[in-house]
Amino acid sequence: MAYTILSVLLLPPLTFALWNLQCLLRNYRAAKSMHIPIILILASGDNPVWILLSTPVLLVLRFLFGEIDIVRYGKPGWESKNKSKMHEELGDVVIHVSPGHNWQYVCNAEAVNEIFKRKEDFDRPPDLLGINVQAIGADWQRQRKIISAPFSDKNNALVFSESLRQAREVLQFWKSDKKAITSTDKDTRTLSLHVLSGAGFGKSYSFQESGEKPEEGHMFNYRDSINLILENCLLILIMGPRLLGNLSGLVGLPYIGSLARVGQATIDFKDHMTKMLVEEKAAISNGIVRSPTITNSLIRASQDNSATRGLTEDEIYGNIFVYNFAGHDTTATTLNWALYLLATHPEIQDWISEEINEVLGDEDADNVDFRDVYPRLNRCLAVFYETVRLWNPLIGICKSTFLVPQRLTVSDKTIIIPPDTRVIPNSNAIHTLPRYWGKDSMFLIPSRWIQTTSDTNDIQDTQSKSRISLESFKTFPKGSYIAWSDGGRPCPGKKFSQVEFVAVMISLFRKHRVEVVPNSGETHQDARERVKRVVNDNVIVLLQQMREPKSVGLRWAEA
Repeated sequence: MAYTILSVLLLPPLTFALWNLQCLLRNYRAAKSMHIPIILILASGDNPVWILLSTPVLLVLRFLFGEIDIVRYGKPGWESKNKSKMHEELGDVVIHVSPGHNWQYVCNAEAVNEIFKRKEDFDRPPDLLGINVQAIGADWQRQRKIISAPFSDKNNALVFSESLRQAREVLQFWKSDKKAITSTDKDTRTLSLHVLSGAGFGKSYSFQESGEKPEEGHMFNYRDSINLILENCLLILIMGPRLLGNLSGLVGLPYIGSLARVGQATIDFKDHMTKMLVEEKAAISNGIVRSPTITNSLIRASQDNSATRGLTEDEIYGNIFVYNFAGHDTTATTLNWALYLLATHPEIQDWISEEINEVLGDEDADNVDFRDVYPRLNRCLAVFYETVRLWNPLIGICKSTFLVPQRLTVSDKTIIIPPDTRVIPNSNAIHTLPRYWGKDSMFLIPSRWIQTTSDTNDIQDTQSKSRISLESFKTFPKGSYIAWSDGGRPCPGKKFSQVEFVAVMISLFRKHRVEVVPNSGETHQDARERVKRVVNDNVIVLLQQMREPKSVGLRWAEA
């Protein structure tokens, strides 16, 4: 009897271990055929269970065996800490072998550019996030034109004005607090969410006010429902929205109540999306032109698309969710990093303030023409590019060979990549590789993005212009900077995020400066060094973010 019970208990884990070993050996044989450096890891990087369990497992392995490859490259987010070291040691292309998938990392600008150009050979795995909007092939071609339509200059003008207002409100909040501000991470999330809510979905909120009350039959308004969903994305990914939704009636129960709240948020958010869809379709039927928000423009583009069929309701909901997820967390996290970094670099604050004040002059920011002002704020945009270069919320851009082996030339060597291989243009590595960025590649230097031009045909006119008016944005070799992806599938919200960031810089740094508040016994230099350590100590919660942002206090004051 005891033997039978023991067999029943041991059989599942033993079977699971043997199956994983078999998968690992199969994947290792496939990787070996490419004749490139191989690193073995315990689990595929897209495994949500591994994301949850990796920390304790790797702690035990580190204690037993030290900093072996499985430990060094097994922790989610290793790419950010490692930067270009792996490729400098092993070469431009390295493959990680796991029981789930093989992950081939590429750090070569020409090869990365080739991967993005060959969108049919290297497409995005639709199962990576389990979101139905991740279409591929012909289905993606059908959706691309429609989902790009909302990101127009009309919408960007809304983004600009909403970002100015939200940043001005958060600045007043920060200035009114006499204590050190330790809520910067939370406040930038709120700021970014409100910009997305206002310019993206026609739901305008004040920074410090709670907004509209939930509609009858709902627990959450639009903002609070999407905020709760975004904070619990990993939980939703693992348990599924349907299961969590089934728990929504148990909100009042202990222990399970927090799960039930998340489930209710998924239900309420879907209801808010349905209402937006119904209202916009009615406006289209009645010939009413409404504000060019992302939602309205997306629905109109789908309705007006006579060349091919428009988006289904599920595709519209899926795209709206991705806009919320990608447009909120990525920008909010980058803003948080940027403000902490600028607090340690007062000279960069002065540098962007000089530009802001020259471009705007005596004009109130709310009265300027977005189309005239935005293209001239190169330094503000450079801070964004440089922050994302060194600290990218997205760990990597994942492609796949699917069912067909693919040839790829890397550094004059042609590799045959087996089917079902994850191919990763390693952005964290290529953004810091000295070959493209110089010996100072690991330092925050926004001015690397600025070049000064002059009209040699009219030297006198050139001499009469200010230095800032002669500055323009510098580009680097194609494939060496891929923060917003590239090729046939770039991020449609790229300019949305850039306009938001630049507008926030205007409101915050035109007349104000931020500094780190030293802890007891710290000098200002010590405090700045502490902030740099906090900025570099990151953790993965679907996206990369600072582990302990609240350990840093900031202070805002007029310049």
